[in-house]
Amino acid sequence: MAGTPQITPLVIREGNPQGNPSPFYATFSGKGSQNSVRFHLLIESSATEPEPLCKLALSSLQRSLTSGGRASLTSVLQDAFQTCHKDLEAANAPHDMAARVGVGVACLAIRGDDAYVAVVGDSVLYLRDQHGVSKVTPAVQGTSSPVLGTASDAIEVTMARPALRPGESLLVASGSLEDAVGYDGLENIMSTSPQAAVEKLGLLMGEDPLFLALILNAPTS
Repeated sequence: MAGTPQITPLVIREGNPQGNPSPFYATFSGKGSQNSVRFHLLIESSATEPEPLCKLALSSLQRSLTSGGRASLTSVLQDAFQTCHKDLEAANAPHDMAARVGVGVACLAIRGDDAYVAVVGDSVLYLRDQHGVSKVTPAVQGTSSPVLGTASDAIEVTMARPALRPGESLLVASGSLEDAVGYDGLENIMSTSPQAAVEKLGLLMGEDPLFLALILNAPTS
């Protein structure tokens, strides 16, 4: 991936694209050994009122990711997710297990030409290249809880390091996308410009209570 990638986010809440996407989408730069990294977070919850949990998750993740530690980027991501899981678990502690609602997070970290993706939850990743659209299956780091904050079990963090060539794009989106569109639809969506793609996604997923998407587009030159 040569040149500065283009990042296009989309947040739909109750059928309406959000002009102010926080706390469901946030972007910020790292510090210290990670000062060359730009983090992009998609944060979602199935709670009736998801904002409080998503705000807590955002605060925890941003604090960890900008701590300026000397660890590798993958270790920083792993540690940030583990800490967020503990913070959300503490917030959920007063509730019965059946009443606890977790948080799903997808983090896209860009450093120069390199892209890293870390996910906890049901987010899906699709790559569009010269062969068409294909699903990215990240490597699993750990096992157990599928979301952050619902149990004391170890969390499952999936990580990927997609290598995008010029002109290729990566879509990170809520898992509900897979129920709404097949590969032909994804090909149609991702073969357009990022702005046109989010407009199509907005029309397609407008009935979703909370739908998040992020398109990473590698420049052609």
